Amino acid sequence: KVIDADYESLEPHCFASVSGDENLREIFRKGWDFYSTVAIKTEKLEGVSADKKADNYLKKLDPVKRNKAKAYSLGIAYGMEAYALKMTLGVDQKTAEGLIKGYLDGFPQLAEWRERSRQTVKDTGLIKNYLGRVRHLPRVKKIYDKFGERMMDWRFRKELEPQFGKDQVLKAYRDYRNGLNNCLNFQLQSLAAAVVNRAALVINRKAKEMGIDACVQAQVHDQLIINVREDQAEVFAPVVQEIMESTTQLPGVTLKAPPEIADNWKEGH
Repeated sequence: KVIDADYESLEPHCFASVSGDENLREIFRKGWDFYSTVAIKTEKLEGVSADKKADNYLKKLDPVKRNKAKAYSLGIAYGMEAYALKMTLGVDQKTAEGLIKGYLDGFPQLAEWRERSRQTVKDTGLIKNYLGRVRHLPRVKKIYDKFGERMMDWRFRKELEPQFGKDQVLKAYRDYRNGLNNCLNFQLQSLAAAVVNRAALVINRKAKEMGIDACVQAQVHDQLIINVREDQAEVFAPVVQEIMESTTQLPGVTLKAPPEIADNWKEGH
């Protein structure tokens, strides 16, 4: 048999934990739908709910709004600016700017985390995730030390072109901008990857300790597929769940990874 265990909304859970935003954490404490909540707070929607059991659940009444929130909910956290959001959603610049402002107003501690993380990488040239893994971004510090935040101003970059050349100025700007976004992206995605990898290692060790004929066969995004002897599947499935949900404790949120027992991955998935 296979035990198919998939983390529920792992990256949003990491996002809520790392940012420290209480409005984000509340989503998971109350069991609300993540993307519906983001849409409601960002666009200040009235008469709809993020409660999956409510009659006015946003996903039922206006799934387009919820799907739009999917496109920007993590993008803005990763530093997406108005132009990129405009192109992603096919909206005008003013609408894109309004969505970003509404999003950051709705989750104020997230906005503070973004700025704090960016300042850290400007000052030190590196950023750490919650588990201590380091991403070195020395180019950001070098550019910041020399030009400061003026590098983000297109008029200032124009002034630099006669001295350094247009291509070099553009490259420096892109390196700086991308580095500031990478320091956000890294903290969430590397943490999500570590949560899954750490669980996989513990599952394999636990199987040996228990004398269970099982091993992690594959990882697919936030999902682990464990091969297990048929007569041991029912015993080992709850062990897998406990390991996946508790190996890495994230502040402010509780991870969930309910397992399915099936004949193959297709059936389990």
